[in-house]
Amino acid sequence: MDRAGEDEADAHESSASAAAIAQAAAAARAVTDGLEEFDLDNYDEDDEEGMHLFSVLNSDLAFPGAKDPLMTGDPDSESDDDSDDDIKPDDQVFIATSCEEESQQLEVFTYVEEDGAMYVHHDIMLSAYPLCIEYLDQAGPGLQGCYGAVGLIDNSIQIWDLEDSDPVEPASSLGTARKKKGKSKSKKRAITTTLGNQAHDGAVMCLHGSIFNRNVLASGSADETLKVWDVTENKCVHTYSHHGNKVQTLRWHPTEKAVLCSAGFDGRLALMDVRQPGQAVMTDLPAEAESVMWSRHSAFECLASVDNGGVVCYDVRKVVSKDGGERLWTLMAHDVACTAISDAPTKDLLLTAGLDGQAKVWNIADGKPSLVLSKDLKVGPLFACQSNAEAPALMCFGGHCPVMWDLTSESVLTEAFGFPCEDAGLQ
Repeated sequence: MDRAGEDEADAHESSASAAAIAQAAAAARAVTDGLEEFDLDNYDEDDEEGMHLFSVLNSDLAFPGAKDPLMTGDPDSESDDDSDDDIKPDDQVFIATSCEEESQQLEVFTYVEEDGAMYVHHDIMLSAYPLCIEYLDQAGPGLQGCYGAVGLIDNSIQIWDLEDSDPVEPASSLGTARKKKGKSKSKKRAITTTLGNQAHDGAVMCLHGSIFNRNVLASGSADETLKVWDVTENKCVHTYSHHGNKVQTLRWHPTEKAVLCSAGFDGRLALMDVRQPGQAVMTDLPAEAESVMWSRHSAFECLASVDNGGVVCYDVRKVVSKDGGERLWTLMAHDVACTAISDAPTKDLLLTAGLDGQAKVWNIADGKPSLVLSKDLKVGPLFACQSNAEAPALMCFGGHCPVMWDLTSESVLTEAFGFPCEDAGLQ
């Protein structure tokens, strides 16, 4: 190519570049058209007005100062409505424990009967494996409210404030003298467990509070003893040692405030007046004890369940007099251990729960138990069963998780026991 040809090519290339630049500039102007007021060329320069973009938005968009009548709560708050966590007067509240590989918790559950909904309101981290729990309304001098007593495998009894959703340590611990510090698996600091001469020497396996003296708590232990505590004084009133093996279960009498029954792995049921230490009356059980209860409909009847699946009803007057014939009736309720029994405000109704996961309802009228209904609650082996006097047909069971069973949901039960049928069921 000669010199003239090269000049012509350069001129053509220069013309094409100029056209491309002009086209790009036109495109940029189209994108930024109308943004002159923001002075984007000087955006990074400091001045007294601050950021132009937001100052213009503030002038263009006059947000109303009045609150939107359709909005509730604080619209600027990032937290949920605190009222969602309130426990309402009609809610049913119960406590349970849960254990995982690395943590143990005391959980406060709320059951809203109207909605049939159950949820954990809050939980409390425990320092050791829990074996039993009991509700109290006192925890020490001047400490009145809602408390949960927990018997632990480390021999201690911790009393927690259930109204505190994030407690650091127990409100009190039963026992005196030396203190043993152990790290909690929770995010909190180490929990101090109070032990000593008054404390049990073995795992605390059962607890029951007196309905007459709310400061009185009874405990049974793997150390083969029972203790009666004055919770407000943090003091053991007396220790009883009439059992020959682990004390598995105990209950205060519902009308005689000094009478206590207990049963243990020694296969014996004990009746005693706690004001007369050393005078417990004993009778044999068919096998190792699982649970005991007093009948709320007959003051002289005491029932016990055992690990071969049986349930026995005793006439305590004949136990005390040793006249014989104290067993009023015997029932083989389950093929495996019958872990829990409970009657209900409804007369002649008895519930049993077993390691087979079955909850069974029996009619025990005239001392002749008959099965009315058996139900698999689908929560694995069952370990607890409780009724509530304020909700006669509502039963709470403990397995892999708690389950509420409203007996009015079963037509066969409404026909057998006469309480009204409602649209409810398992929760």
